[in-house]
Amino acid sequence: MRHSLAGILLILTAVVTSVPVSAEEVSPHLTVYPGAVNGVMIEDGDTTVAVYGLPDKVEVEVDHLLLTHHRRDVVTSALKVIKAGAHVHAPEAERDLFEKPEAWWEAFLEKRFHDYSQQSTKVLVKPVRVDSWVKADDEIKAGNYMFRVLETPGFTRGAVSYVAKIDGKTVAFTGDLIYGDGQLFDLYSFQDAIPEAKIGGYHGHAGRLAVLIPSLRRVAATNPDLIVPARGPVIRNPQAAIEKLIARVQAYYANYLSTNALNWYFKEERMTIKGRRVLGEDADVKLMPYSLYQDTPDWIWENSTSRMLISDDGHGFLLDCGYQRVIDGVKKLMADGLVTKVDGIFVTHYHDDHTNMVQAASEEFDCPIYATTEYVEILENPSGYHMPATTHNPMKNVKGMKTGEKLKWKEYELEFHFYPGQAIHHGAMLVRREKETPVFFIGDAFSPSGMDDYCLLNRNLVGDGLGYLHCLDKVRALGPNYWLINEHIPHVFRFSPKELDYLESSYRKRIDILDELLPWDNANYGIDEQWAVLYPRAVTVKAGETVELQLRLTNHSPETRTFSVTFGGDFPGSAMIEPRVASGTTVVSKIRFKAPGKGLHVITTDIDSNGMQFRDWCDALIRVE
Repeated sequence: MRHSLAGILLILTAVVTSVPVSAEEVSPHLTVYPGAVNGVMIEDGDTTVAVYGLPDKVEVEVDHLLLTHHRRDVVTSALKVIKAGAHVHAPEAERDLFEKPEAWWEAFLEKRFHDYSQQSTKVLVKPVRVDSWVKADDEIKAGNYMFRVLETPGFTRGAVSYVAKIDGKTVAFTGDLIYGDGQLFDLYSFQDAIPEAKIGGYHGHAGRLAVLIPSLRRVAATNPDLIVPARGPVIRNPQAAIEKLIARVQAYYANYLSTNALNWYFKEERMTIKGRRVLGEDADVKLMPYSLYQDTPDWIWENSTSRMLISDDGHGFLLDCGYQRVIDGVKKLMADGLVTKVDGIFVTHYHDDHTNMVQAASEEFDCPIYATTEYVEILENPSGYHMPATTHNPMKNVKGMKTGEKLKWKEYELEFHFYPGQAIHHGAMLVRREKETPVFFIGDAFSPSGMDDYCLLNRNLVGDGLGYLHCLDKVRALGPNYWLINEHIPHVFRFSPKELDYLESSYRKRIDILDELLPWDNANYGIDEQWAVLYPRAVTVKAGETVELQLRLTNHSPETRTFSVTFGGDFPGSAMIEPRVASGTTVVSKIRFKAPGKGLHVITTDIDSNGMQFRDWCDALIRVE
């Protein structure tokens, strides 16, 4: 991924855009308006029912509005209908997210640090009036129609679907449960905890796929003739589409498990429980056997998630510092005369268990901090981001090292590498010492049982030269004689050529599965929530001051794209920018505006680009004091 930062500086001004409305008459009384969110209108005599919402230009009095889930990027299409007075039905399980989104955002100011629950932030900006809270098997009478409610969690935790007989056909309205012919709108929205296996949200890679499958089967059991999803085309062969999606989801999950680092940490029993939730009760869950491992060399000191090189003259070079006990441990080495000075700290990646105490250690030992240039910013300004397990403690004056740059330190040669394995903001340090096997400190990228890609929100990009394929290339380049160190593991380990081939071939098969599972021209749109993101994610200003944000757009597509971006949410007015982004690059557009009135404000963006439409997509928080 090439990150070319082409600045576009705008002073935001109001604009008006006009979008033509198209309609598809699915049956005499059922009309679908395809768009970023499908508008659905069902008419029968004096009664009109809308599902999801309607385009602004459709002027019709709506009696009932059916909402399937709370996501603001879907509910935004319903706001006009709600304001006009329709009787609104929504899932009871998501009541707080409809009624109290402002409380959610207030809490998010702090919860975005050390976040291990890994849920999407696409939450409503303002409360939405709901007149009827629905749950499984409820029935909604609307004119001559009866809508049955199905519990269909998956894309969100409390989503529902509605099934009704319309013009002699059984029609299911399933929200984002399924997209098109057996696909999903995205995969990262399924990240969640797996209580049965005692696995939390951070390690719960696409955990809600296990509830997606029974939800799909619940819909299939109604024998629908049509499925009208919230996004994507009307599905005219529902049973075939559902079976395709289940097969693809299970193929994806089996592939993921077969190369998974968690087998080292959680062992076979818990991994089997995790796998059978998705693959079936009697499934044979295939896990990668452990690679070769042995004790860590005695010139490398171990403490928690930190390591330290110790030179012949008693100097130390620390890797990561997540805890006070690491600082205390180094001080004890000094008190015992085993270490005289710490000369530097290399930070492998931004996660809090590796970074919480780095700045404190730098001050305690009066030494510089090193990282590769690609993730210096998140270390120095973690509050600008919302990523899993972000520390709240910024670092100062981090020395950014280029990939391949070397540093001669004592009898060691240190070589720095960008290493986007477990997370995109991740590096590694190759250490060579005379007469010793080279040791590659890889943060949390691999364990002896595979890849640490268990949190989709870490932004594990797929493709040649990206993410884990890039990391595997780096390991192959070491040759046959090397050791890897993951600081959670009290050993060094290595992969054989056969194991490297297995990891790479399996991962490439996964990319093929993702290409079938996701509807975009590049799978990264479906696994990388932050392909479009506002930076900083939160800022505090005084009333009347100028706010400067950046919209960072990554084009994962194989061709250049122009993105049309409109700002909304609490923004006082609207504005449009149209950055042109080459394939495989990121463009930064700088936006300035006057701070609105006192309080907490959420800025959102609509994004469109030649077949890609996203409403209220990115978000940033502006606290005005």
